[in-house]
Amino acid sequence: REMTPGKDEDQLPFSKAADVYAFGTVWYELQARDWPLKNQAAEASIWQIGSGEGMKRVLTSVSLGKEVSEILSACWAFDLQERPSFSLLMDMLEKLPKLNRRLSHPGHFWKSADINSSKVVPRFERFGLGVLESSNPKM
Repeated sequence: REMTPGKDEDQLPFSKAADVYAFGTVWYELQARDWPLKNQAAEASIWQIGSGEGMKRVLTSVSLGKEVSEILSACWAFDLQERPSFSLLMDMLEKLPKLNRRLSHPGHFWKSADINSSKVVPRFERFGLGVLESSNPKM
């Protein structure tokens, strides 16, 4: 059967709620650097996910911070209607506290001020590419 994007999407066994759940799982793996459910039989994992209890235990067993845990809890909500849309999820992610840190400044590798003008010209001499002009007026 042909499965082109947009064709019979309402008949596919997938949903946006399932995508949000999957996103939560991948995001957990990135945050915790570990699997949410591990070292157990497949049947036990299926029961934990299906009952909704397993993901609650996962969140209580790891310390990822209040905001991250709230987002994961929303993504893993047992009731599909309680899971956020990706638009709402994006808003939640943007509100996470951010680290205040200096931007790395590899200026001596990428830019060099032209002595005769205030224009900064990217130089890639270190990589054997010579001088390349940028179309970006900020560079």
